[in-house]
Amino acid sequence: MVSSLGIFLFPLSLLLPIYSLAQTTNGNITIGASLFAAENSSSWLSASGDFAFGFRPIEIDQDILFLLCIWYAKIPDKTIVWYANGDLPAQRESKVSLTAGTNPH
Repeated sequence: MVSSLGIFLFPLSLLLPIYSLAQTTNGNITIGASLFAAENSSSWLSASGDFAFGFRPIEIDQDILFLLCIWYAKIPDKTIVWYANGDLPAQRESKVSLTAGTNPH
C-alpha cells in the first residue's frame, strides 16, 4: 500500500508550496512531521485556514477506515475536495510523513 499511496501523494507535493501547510499543533510543518489515522487525529491547515490535510474516518461494512484527504476546514460539513486511493482506505494507525525527498517510492 505504501507504494500506491506514494503515487497519490505526488499531486499533494505540488500543492505544498502553494498552500504553505502548517501543522495545527505547532503552526509549522517540519521535515519528519507525521499524521496518524485515528478518529481524533490532528491535521495540517493551509496558511489561510481554508483547507486541512489529514486522515478522515469513514465507515465501510461496520469497519472504521480512513481517507487521506484535503477538505474545506472553515465550513461545518468539512467537504472533502481531494483524497488518495479511495478504493483502498487506510487502516487505523496508518501514518503519512513529510520527507525531504521528492521520490514517492
